[in-house]
Amino acid sequence: MKNRFFLSILIALSLFTLPITGKASAQSSPQPLKIPEVVAKVNGVDIQSKYIDFRLNQILRNIKRPLTLRERTSVVKDLIEKEIVRELVHQQGEKKNLEVDSDLIEKEMAALRKPYKSDEEFEKALGARNITMDDLKNSMTVDINARQLLNDQIKGKISIADTEVKKYYEDNKQKFLRPEAFRTRHILAAIFPPDMLKSTPVAELQNKREELTKKAEERIDAIIKELKEGANFEELAKTKSDDEASRENGGDLDVIYKGVFDPSFDEAVSKLNPGEITGKVETRFGFHVIKLIEKRPSEQAPFDELEAAIQKHLFMEEAKNLVAVYIDELKKQAKIETFFN
Repeated sequence: MKNRFFLSILIALSLFTLPITGKASAQSSPQPLKIPEVVAKVNGVDIQSKYIDFRLNQILRNIKRPLTLRERTSVVKDLIEKEIVRELVHQQGEKKNLEVDSDLIEKEMAALRKPYKSDEEFEKALGARNITMDDLKNSMTVDINARQLLNDQIKGKISIADTEVKKYYEDNKQKFLRPEAFRTRHILAAIFPPDMLKSTPVAELQNKREELTKKAEERIDAIIKELKEGANFEELAKTKSDDEASRENGGDLDVIYKGVFDPSFDEAVSKLNPGEITGKVETRFGFHVIKLIEKRPSEQAPFDELEAAIQKHLFMEEAKNLVAVYIDELKKQAKIETFFN
């Protein structure tokens, strides 16, 4: 089976992202971390600290405990290394005169603007992070440029044989043991309903989270009351569930493997027999009421169903190896200076 994948190394390496949604706020720490304005130079080009600060704040926001000075230092060094690689690949792309489609830049900009009510609000959000529109466009240009260059490095150089795919399956059968599964219907009262998510900035939603959580809980309580009074589960799901993906099918989630959803969802379903309905179940999405349709025991996933996914995995691994070798060569030829220790 010949390889047919043309992937984005951008995703595989996670080197070139610059997300802007959400409110950045670093955790307080007992010892301040001093990061110089210029953290590194790559062939004379400055890598500024504002990109590092932004990513560090984002990481700290998602960690439940404060990091020690040593841990934060390690994170910053890793972020600087990623920015060095990003700049190296960008410079190489410029040497090869790779062109970036301006329409693609505008399309990505439009996607980032979408959650905001106006351009002014979008620019204000950028300003709060010390990022200008030009910074953002330049960053996108670097990312697209790098993606093109790295894809060029792997095209036509990787071939995954059928025998390799089969061997990987046989050697790793334990990885392909499917957990218990169940099929359910559910009705969701979301903390952030779909219409609100589409029209309200993230920061505003977060500020109202407590109020919206209370309203969601009140909605699910009212739905459970209707069910107890004899209402049809499927019909209620079609008219009152906030899960747009399953709403039209009467809340049918199809077959779900244990561990995919929140533990609270799995725990509630595990106590049911087919046909039974839970009480109120809270997850990070909001509040659910769930009806069990069927349960399935753990089983070995057949090779035929996994063949394409295994081939893609092996391809990605080989692609990462090729890119790593290429980047090492770029580093050897470059003048790299770092100013953070």
